[in-house]
Amino acid sequence: MTSDSNPAAFAAVVYSPGSGGRKALQRFVERLKARDVSVGGLLQEVVVDSEGVVTGFCAVDVSTGRRFPITRPVTRDDECGLDVSALVETTGIVRNAIAERPDLIVVEKFGDQEQNGKGLSDEILQTIATGIPLLVAVPEAALPIWQERTGELGSVLDCSEEALEQWWHGLAR
Repeated sequence: MTSDSNPAAFAAVVYSPGSGGRKALQRFVERLKARDVSVGGLLQEVVVDSEGVVTGFCAVDVSTGRRFPITRPVTRDDECGLDVSALVETTGIVRNAIAERPDLIVVEKFGDQEQNGKGLSDEILQTIATGIPLLVAVPEAALPIWQERTGELGSVLDCSEEALEQWWHGLAR
């Protein structure tokens, strides 16, 4: 799935929900930071209880490690667990990263809010406009929406450490 013919400095990191593949993005960020590459943005972390049951998600500020709960437990099946006010707070993290101009910004993920033009959409597009290299985790089903929003520019990568490294080294050339 890797599409490297486009020189734009951003890429969709495409994953299948439930595959656990997004861990590749986290490991890639950790490796870059260990090599003193400046990385900003957000990753997601699954929150589990003592029995290992998923109880929510946190957004993690890549540069500081600070965690923000972005989902809350729901009591009915028709409720949405997304804490929109916490999501709004995460936009500041990406805006700060843009202002600091790191070597790379990551956004995990292009979720329902972003697919509907909300959430981190403005910050994602602003990062692209500034030319700061950007990786965005995109669910496989949302790839057509992502490509429409980005004018089919940028790369499309498999969610694997090898694809991420190859893309990163391609930018350095």
